[in-house]
Amino acid sequence: MTKDDAIYTVIIGDISGSKQLTGKHRFQTQLFIKSAILQTNEEFSSIIETPLTITKGDEFQGLFSDLSRAFKIALALERLIFPVQVKFGFGVGQVYKMGGRLPIEMDGPAFHNSNAALQYAKKRKICSTLNSNHPEIDILVNTIFKLITALKYRWNERHYKLYWKYNDLGTYRKVAELENITPQAVCDVLKNIRAMDVKSAEESLFEFFASIYDKLSHSEPLLLGDEYPLK
Repeated sequence: MTKDDAIYTVIIGDISGSKQLTGKHRFQTQLFIKSAILQTNEEFSSIIETPLTITKGDEFQGLFSDLSRAFKIALALERLIFPVQVKFGFGVGQVYKMGGRLPIEMDGPAFHNSNAALQYAKKRKICSTLNSNHPEIDILVNTIFKLITALKYRWNERHYKLYWKYNDLGTYRKVAELENITPQAVCDVLKNIRAMDVKSAEESLFEFFASIYDKLSHSEPLLLGDEYPLK
């Protein structure tokens, strides 16, 4: 495979409910998102192919060498911009860089696939959707995305924060010490919200994305249309 034939992953993120924001609230949200994107570009510069870029007031794009890295950034952004909610479209395919370094200066099937995935995620109210050259992979991954969305749907701010702290610290005891509650209380909350199921699903996706890297890297460009499996 030549450099020009390389397969990339594009993510397009869309701020949920942004159309309902007006005036000062909308402006503050946009500044908040811009700050989070700048922080992400700096913190994860080693795994981002090109800087994440705001393309509209409520959308941003990023380019990555593989799905695993793109998914890592999506999870990091989900946490960083909370409580603002974002929907992500993941697209796999060729990218035509045309001499530019920013996503807005590029084109190609990966961008079209990502946009199609995002529109589906918004329509079906799913946290994320994948559109690759392989329907069997898309169906599997998007089913997991649907289940993660269903489990997180009833989480409140406290639930998210406990989940993220557990991911960081690794034990109920350490989280309990930080929160000044008992380890059993932490366990009960995380158990009730099925947090371990979400954690397992996200970890499984990372492993799966790593295992299919070679297959995706040797794909032919996807022609959008009836081939997209989740219309």
